[in-house]
Amino acid sequence: MHILRGYIRVAGTMAAVALLAASQVVAADPYRPFVLAYTESGVDVSAEVANVRERLEGADFRFLGEYPVSDEQHVIVVTHDDLLAVAGSEDRGGYIAPVRVAVTAVNGQLQVSYNNLEYFRHAYRLDAPVSGISESLADALGAEREFGSEDGKSQRALNRYRYTFGMERFDAPYELASHGSSSAALEELDRNLGNQVAGVSEVYRVEIPGQDVTVIGVAVREADGAEQDAADLHQLGAVDVGEFRHTATVPIELMVRGGDVEALHMRFRKALHFPDLSMMGDHSFMTLRSSPGELETTLRAAAGHQEDQADGFEW
Repeated sequence: MHILRGYIRVAGTMAAVALLAASQVVAADPYRPFVLAYTESGVDVSAEVANVRERLEGADFRFLGEYPVSDEQHVIVVTHDDLLAVAGSEDRGGYIAPVRVAVTAVNGQLQVSYNNLEYFRHAYRLDAPVSGISESLADALGAEREFGSEDGKSQRALNRYRYTFGMERFDAPYELASHGSSSAALEELDRNLGNQVAGVSEVYRVEIPGQDVTVIGVAVREADGAEQDAADLHQLGAVDVGEFRHTATVPIELMVRGGDVEALHMRFRKALHFPDLSMMGDHSFMTLRSSPGELETTLRAAAGHQEDQADGFEW
């Protein structure tokens, strides 16, 4: 009997160790920024966009807007009531609200892909699960594989993510403008985005439940007057050259919180979408070295940034 109890204790300990090890493996599972839903032969982007939109609407996703980036790149933006609940569960969680679904024509093939909610949930430091919404996306569109990073990123790495030492994390956004209230901020944005100030225009907007927060997705187009280094198409052309394209990187999100307008810093956001991009060489971050500053200036103009007035004293 004593021997039997000893075996039971040992077996129980080994089972506990095995469960702990399994949980650690699950916690360390790597995540990648995009999901490839499917590929098809063809070049008719508009027809595939209509097909994708129909599939999403049939799965209870709410259409927010769409962005024809070029003749070969088109993004549909949707959300879901369950995803909005996740977005409203944390301060600054609104960045998770939009699902960006891209149709991209590449070498005679159409790629349909979308941003991986599990990856971005951890990058945006959200505890609420998104697995149900991810499953709904997979059911509606497919989920052949994740892509965008060869080795992927762990939950811990994404919670603390920055591209390299000295670069911004999630909690260091562009602070674009400050107005007296959310209504004043939205009024300013309505005016400026409607007039395409600095080449920036609205693609969608969504209010985050339970918070005084609105997320506005914007297009930055050189054809509308944006400086080249700030423009979406220029940036994608510079670095998005892999087998599977990162078109679902755009549009950029502006977040209106009370009277303040912010956006994720490009050195964080672009790196989060292209974590394997090299620092130097062809199609590297160095090809976009002027873009973070130019984009900040561009988004500040769209947000109605006012320089602080001098107080009359000079030293």
